[in-house]
Amino acid sequence: MAVTTDPFGPLMPAGSRQLTPRKVVIVGGGQAGGRVAQALAGEPGRFAVTLVCREPHPPYERPPLSKGVLLGTIGLERCLQWPGGDAAWNAVDLRLGLSATAIDRPAKRIELSDSSRLPYDVLVLATGSGLRRLSVPDSDLQGIHGLRTIDDALAIAGQFRKGCRLVVVGGGFIGLETVAAARSAGLEASVVEASDRLLARLVPPAIGQLLARRHRAAGVALHMGTMVEQFVGNGRGRVKAVALSSGEMLPCDLAVVGVGAKAETWLAAAAGLEVDGGGVRVDAGLRTDDPAIFACGDLAAFWHPLYERHVRVEAWQNAEDQARVVVAAIRGDEARYDTVPWFWSDQYELSLQIAGLPQLGSGAVQRRSPDGAVIQFHLDPAGRLVGATGLGRAEAIGRDIRLARALIAERAHPAPAALRDPESRLKELLEVRAVSRSRRTPFRPRP
Repeated sequence: MAVTTDPFGPLMPAGSRQLTPRKVVIVGGGQAGGRVAQALAGEPGRFAVTLVCREPHPPYERPPLSKGVLLGTIGLERCLQWPGGDAAWNAVDLRLGLSATAIDRPAKRIELSDSSRLPYDVLVLATGSGLRRLSVPDSDLQGIHGLRTIDDALAIAGQFRKGCRLVVVGGGFIGLETVAAARSAGLEASVVEASDRLLARLVPPAIGQLLARRHRAAGVALHMGTMVEQFVGNGRGRVKAVALSSGEMLPCDLAVVGVGAKAETWLAAAAGLEVDGGGVRVDAGLRTDDPAIFACGDLAAFWHPLYERHVRVEAWQNAEDQARVVVAAIRGDEARYDTVPWFWSDQYELSLQIAGLPQLGSGAVQRRSPDGAVIQFHLDPAGRLVGATGLGRAEAIGRDIRLARALIAERAHPAPAALRDPESRLKELLEVRAVSRSRRTPFRPRP
């Protein structure tokens, strides 16, 4: 009799009937956790799924928060991850407004903030990341917000009025998307950034400069190379100004702080799971050093076979793709995460797209299209393409970024001249590699 190996329990004869569903507990109702729950909910006889959400809302999409939600064109209903009629609404045991406070690994159960306990056969950690706080005087005044949740976005949106003076602290993606939305709504907007350029740790200088030029053209005041020393109140508990280390005083009616995020690793660390590289360390199958526990999304520092190192990626697409890998592994299939990372940000009419891991490059080749779109291809010391960063209209850069992802996945070493020339088609580089590969591996018919 054929026997299959169940990674979460004893051996089971192939084709035998599973008497009780596997208990799958997911901690974290963000993009990754919500998708895992949604996928497993379609097999109620096989899995009993519980989703623990710290927020009082079911899983929802976060990209609209700094765009349509701020502008009042999208509400929670349109952001919900599970469409009406989806099996997840009835099949998933939703524990809203609760968080996990401890993991008892020997007993295979978790404790929740209401003191209840949940047993599990499989535990999925998808706690994501939390906002970094700005530790300056009077940062608790009314009118000062972070932007991480739908409730944050709705609170800020309620103050989006024409003529309102907005100060954004931090020139990262969330901050820049916020000021872009603010300008389209008629607010006065300023950005305070400690570095001398926008997105200093994430995009090359040329891309950051082009983005800064577009924000200035939209009327955004950029205060670079300076920091917030304190917020100033109006005597009634509300912010009225921001004092900078440069000596400037920026009047404001509303402030949004976006100085980065960090993975919520404390729960895993307290349970003795390995934490490294800013996240919970997992293998290419997203399994922790405890075979019954997975970690995915922003939380996971995962082994990437393509780059041969552990990396952590904060991106919507990463969470989507990793959820599929976790689901496949829970079902008992062979699965590993080797997708080339991809991230995008929409600001005004521009799309900023990043493929791969540009920070691993030691040199860059720039391609500029006649319409002003720019793509920088990032090469490692051996000339291998490891990343690409593009800025322009989505239709101008989207195709080349997609092809760059394919070249990165192929471990390609493209000629810099071909990357630089806007008349050179990246698809032809892929086709050349495909032909070369077929010649190296001759066809052998099966016996």
